[in-house]
Amino acid sequence: MENPARVVVALPSTGQVHQAAMTSVREMMANTRSAAEVTFWWENAQPHDRCRNRLLTRFRDDPTWTHLLFVDTDVVVSDDAIDRLLAHDVPIACAPVPILHRRYGPNGPQAGVTVGTNIMVFDDPKLRGQRVQPDQAGVGYRYMDPDDMPDEPFVCDATGLGLCLIRRDVVEKLTPPWCVFENLSNDEFVGEDINFMRKVRLAGFDILVDPSVTCDHYKRLDLTHLDLLFSEQPPFSPWPARQTPRELTGVIVAVCVPPTGWVDVRLIDVLNAWENNYHHRIRIEYVFADSVRSAMMELAPLVAMSEQRYENVLVLGSDVVPHESTLGLLASVDAPVVSGLSRRFHDGQIRWSFWSRSPETGQLISPQNINLPAIDSPFDVSAIDPACALMKRETFALVDDALDGLTHSANADEQFVLRWCGLISKHLGRRPVQVPLTIERVAEVGLFGLLRLKVALKRKMREESGVVAAV
Repeated sequence: MENPARVVVALPSTGQVHQAAMTSVREMMANTRSAAEVTFWWENAQPHDRCRNRLLTRFRDDPTWTHLLFVDTDVVVSDDAIDRLLAHDVPIACAPVPILHRRYGPNGPQAGVTVGTNIMVFDDPKLRGQRVQPDQAGVGYRYMDPDDMPDEPFVCDATGLGLCLIRRDVVEKLTPPWCVFENLSNDEFVGEDINFMRKVRLAGFDILVDPSVTCDHYKRLDLTHLDLLFSEQPPFSPWPARQTPRELTGVIVAVCVPPTGWVDVRLIDVLNAWENNYHHRIRIEYVFADSVRSAMMELAPLVAMSEQRYENVLVLGSDVVPHESTLGLLASVDAPVVSGLSRRFHDGQIRWSFWSRSPETGQLISPQNINLPAIDSPFDVSAIDPACALMKRETFALVDDALDGLTHSANADEQFVLRWCGLISKHLGRRPVQVPLTIERVAEVGLFGLLRLKVALKRKMREESGVVAAV
């Protein structure tokens, strides 16, 4: 092979890399058939533009390598990504990376967040496809609607560097520093990747996008309010706005902390507000637990030994951020267990956080879809996920019985919850109550599936009404 490609896979990092991303990079490097040699570099400098510049400097100074492939540490690549990008034989070839970005309103203002890709075009349609000029530093970009992307490779005005192959002649022609985080005079900014692409276009290079090269992008998302990505008016129940929070008696607020020890700072704000509002009526306890079962095991003896004035326990999972009004609204419903409403991953699917018996099969099911605006009052369920639940102290006397004989199987947490809620119904004479009060619950989610869902929803709306909603 004449002038074979020798590729550096470069990861600018913050000291961590997502396991799925690193596994995919290793598979991509092992499976390439087009590159004569592939190596892996990473850089942990701060800030992020410095990471990229150090990697680019190292690449420039080592003529062994013909191409540098930037891969972000939370991007999962396909095993043929190197080969498919190399096949274009162009200065820059990239893939559209799914991202979260601000949604644009009818007249240009940004409103809310949606899911899209990192492919960008100029705000002004007349400038699209043109070379940006040196005196046009304030020219703005907007994210390209995935529906507008051609099926074949095309040229864009700018893109992120999440998955981007750069040929040596590009790096050598540009003057370092290649990547600079720019603060503009109007309180806006240009990220280091768009700054790089601006210089690339000034130097006369095109930016090729291959939409057939797909990748995933892991981000922490609020599963409960996932509808916000697809609609400006997500569904809510009318119940919380009508309900009057109740004055509290003693409550132990048990905050589950993951083994890392990190807690969302917004949760600390809520806890501080509760302490200020309720004073001596609440007691905050931090429970280090990596599962529902271990949290309840830790809490049971603590509750048994606590003063009798602490009649209730509010359990907050490590992935939950409640609203300041949550505690009073849960306390306004009189039941042994009252739970806020959230979404979570269950068997690989996003489902709501309660179980009810199917009228057809009698099986306990956790629903994927509910008509939340039509639910205007609390409702009894067979079991709740205690990620944000207010419980009477006597429910903890049933924890040992629910744990008895339970093996450490893959679904042991779920089995514990179902057993425990069943014992509550049997011994306390009342089933758990689910209130239609949504609680933020965060999880790591691959954005590629959500992007496909958005595109499918828009296609369906277009077919049904001929009008495309802003999703």
